[in-house]
Amino acid sequence: MKKVFRPVVVASLIAAVINQAIYFVAVGFFSVEFLLNSAPPSEIPLFAPALFSVFQGVLGGVVVAWIATRTKNPRNTWLAISLAALALSFTPGFIATALQSALWLNAMHVVTGALIIPMVALALNNGQDAATPR
Repeated sequence: MKKVFRPVVVASLIAAVINQAIYFVAVGFFSVEFLLNSAPPSEIPLFAPALFSVFQGVLGGVVVAWIATRTKNPRNTWLAISLAALALSFTPGFIATALQSALWLNAMHVVTGALIIPMVALALNNGQDAATPR
């Protein structure tokens, strides 16, 4: 399991730094207001992108642990579940925020997924590795 958790932690921390930088660029250079569509509108906190990236990594680690112990083909199961979750993660941004901030939030989701999903997939066996004698 250690070989699986290391990529989750590393990818989550890298994604946190990159997503925080994306947030600062969006706010500082493009004057994007990250506001939730609520009454009254509430601002998305300054360090939310970094915190959510780490949270997604922790949640991904729990899912990976379950997949690695319960399925015959952990790599393909991980890819199916994580890509479906990534696709579903695009919807709330468009519902909860304005279009401009939703696009930036979805870019952050893509960055996180592009880092975490393949790094973890490479650490998992594909079902054939367990059947191969050493």
